[in-house]
Amino acid sequence: MTSESFIAYIMALAFSLVFLLIAALISNSIKFGTSNDKQKRKVWFWTLGVLIPVLIFGIGFFFIRTGIKVPSKQADFTMHLGIATCVGIILYILLGFIVSKIFRHKKVGHWF
Repeated sequence: MTSESFIAYIMALAFSLVFLLIAALISNSIKFGTSNDKQKRKVWFWTLGVLIPVLIFGIGFFFIRTGIKVPSKQADFTMHLGIATCVGIILYILLGFIVSKIFRHKKVGHWF
């Protein structure tokens, strides 16, 4: 695995953690007691989850991949970028599920 491929995994980890933090901040900003507060939190969590693979693959493919000059390294990076994208979304959902179950009586407990 090349250093460029390692960047794809680091980027996936970073996006997953940052978007999980953003989802928690948005969930905590939605007030209790409204008619659809639980639904809003759930929609925000899953909307951010949809954006993660788009951003990971888009930034990696259009910005990082174009800077790699060797075609074999580009192909290797593209393969690892696809895997990292899948890892990023799985990590986001898994960590979101864990946080949701740990804090089940808090606002983030309504993600699932």
